[in-house]
Amino acid sequence: MNRRGALTCLCGLSLGLLSQSALAKTELASVPLAQHELGMRAAIAIAAQNASYPFGAAITNSKSGKILAQGVNKTFSNPVLHGEMVCINQYVAQHGNQGWANLILYTTGEPCPMCMSALIWSGIGGVVYGSSANTIKKSGIDIFTFSAKEINQGNNFSQTQLLGGILEAECDSLFANRKITTPINA
Repeated sequence: MNRRGALTCLCGLSLGLLSQSALAKTELASVPLAQHELGMRAAIAIAAQNASYPFGAAITNSKSGKILAQGVNKTFSNPVLHGEMVCINQYVAQHGNQGWANLILYTTGEPCPMCMSALIWSGIGGVVYGSSANTIKKSGIDIFTFSAKEINQGNNFSQTQLLGGILEAECDSLFANRKITTPINA
């Protein structure tokens, strides 16, 4: 094969992969509210394992709602183990680094810049959160003031969609009533 043929082949493959990922994009608006609430309830349930920093996350299949991974904040043992990062790692360990466009991550709190960036790099189809960064900050947790939306819009390649405020009152309650002690899962 000559150089022109190889280049044509590579360009064709790239365009094919690009169009596949665009077609596989999760449409958060088309997911029933009841399914969003089930995903968020899973995140809330796991968040209860860390009474000090109740950041819980669950990754679900966007079509079926099946929970594929969960994670809770474990920053007392490692500073990068936010709930979302633990959940991402669990998903990869169980399912491999694949299928991201058809997944939704539910998290009790608006993702920080580190977590949102990791979710963008994964190519996840959607991120749904309960409490806003401003609410979390009011609970006494130091948090970046960059919103997940700002991080998501700061790139030109992300297909990730965001939806905030799902079961917001329940998530807000987790942060407002948090215990300022060492968490169980540290």
